Amino acid sequence: PLLRVFEKYASRCGGVVNHRMWLDDSIMIKDTHLKNIDNIKEFVNNARNAMPFTSKIEIECETVDMAQTALEAGAEIIMCDNMSINEIKEVVLLRDKISKNTLIEVSGNITKETLNEYKSLNIDAISSGSIIHQATWLDFSMKMQ
Repeated sequence: PLLRVFEKYASRCGGVVNHRMWLDDSIMIKDTHLKNIDNIKEFVNNARNAMPFTSKIEIECETVDMAQTALEAGAEIIMCDNMSINEIKEVVLLRDKISKNTLIEVSGNITKETLNEYKSLNIDAISSGSIIHQATWLDFSMKMQ
């Protein structure tokens, strides 16, 4: 808690590009949210009317069908989460057909060994939480006498 700014700074110092600084920099609709949304297109329209025009809506998609729904709803960013290379290729084709300006981010189970496979795709971003999630903390204290 309260160390997010330091984690982001340390990541930038290591060469990472942060896609956002705070959770409210954009609207990210994740799988847990989607379970409670009956009509994603209506939800996106309502969210867009309530948010600043400079913000973007990103929808986490675990299947090609979910990505198509998100594209049709007007999301600015599609996050292909834990999709195979072939599924991502399908999403890219759908994006090019439905909404060429939509960004595609891939995430989930991406390792140094598989990174080049993803880099060869026509995508906009590759994200990994492991930089923060697997970081170890120094155990130190400041004692005064």
